[in-house]
Amino acid sequence: VFPRRGRTLHEAENIGEAMDPTTGFAAALASTVFFGSFGVPIKSQAIVQAQVDPVVFQCYKTAACFCSSWLALLFVDFKFTWWGVVGAAIWVGNGTVAIIAVQKAGLSIAQALWSGLSIFVGFLWGAYVFQEPVRDLPMALFALLLMACGMAGTAYAVTMKGGDSLCDDGAKGHQKLLDPDGDEVKYRTKENNKMVGLMCATYVGFANGSFMTPLKYANKEVKGLEYLVSFGMGAAISTVFLYWVYYAFRTATGRPMPPWHWDVAAKPALLTGLLWSAGNASSILAIQHLGLAVGWPLVQCQLIVSTVWGIVYYKEVTGAAAVGVFVTSALVVLAGVVVLGTHGM
Repeated sequence: VFPRRGRTLHEAENIGEAMDPTTGFAAALASTVFFGSFGVPIKSQAIVQAQVDPVVFQCYKTAACFCSSWLALLFVDFKFTWWGVVGAAIWVGNGTVAIIAVQKAGLSIAQALWSGLSIFVGFLWGAYVFQEPVRDLPMALFALLLMACGMAGTAYAVTMKGGDSLCDDGAKGHQKLLDPDGDEVKYRTKENNKMVGLMCATYVGFANGSFMTPLKYANKEVKGLEYLVSFGMGAAISTVFLYWVYYAFRTATGRPMPPWHWDVAAKPALLTGLLWSAGNASSILAIQHLGLAVGWPLVQCQLIVSTVWGIVYYKEVTGAAAVGVFVTSALVVLAGVVVLGTHGM
């Protein structure tokens, strides 16, 4: 019922582990920065005003992921595993829904919700399904609780008076825009759009928490960065399948396919894909050296980075009280990181 409290050296050698906590924590930090920033281009003014379709945006993301995945061959030999294709299929669907969540609920709120859920789902997979060793289970659970409370606080800061919680039409420095008649209009999230966004973010949280489980199953065939090429190939296959299903759906409902918006969408979407791919590679290293139960929850501290973007760049949080709640909540998250790092492994 309970996760194991330790693993013998002989067991670790048998499954090919060479765990280095320093490398793991450095990789988790890098992944936090990349994952916390990949959603920023999704909310750029050009993308919002062009109303780029999420499936089209995902196609660009996948192109960047597929091309960058081959860079792994600079460090490891080519190996293929079907588990990489499975993981990529989860990501393609998850990534498309995440785009919708950010567009409709806002970057800070969406990422706060899915990061909090991902922490617990990832820990359950690692500690209970894969039976990864947990040094101090009560303290590890306490650390997860601290991190979740801190993330909830950052989300609350966005909704406080003074927080703008911009959505589909909001962008940096453009909280007030001119409508076609020349009148100033302040764009805010419509309640129905926000609900759709929150539902999408909830799905992303559960799917994201399970996202790295194929990597654990693939460990008998590939290790660490060897997983990336299979993942990139699987992403391309899954996106082609997604596009044709989407094409069939729109054709059956009598709607044309959305435009590609090459001039507007290509650069932001490809940048999103590159940032995500860098975060993915870093998270794989973090999990390789820290385990899924510890590494994946640490990666979810991406929330702090994304919320900083929301405050500084998109002005989603303004006012001394709201910013104060955010800073305090961020410190609570960091406290949880420290406790998990010292008591989780």
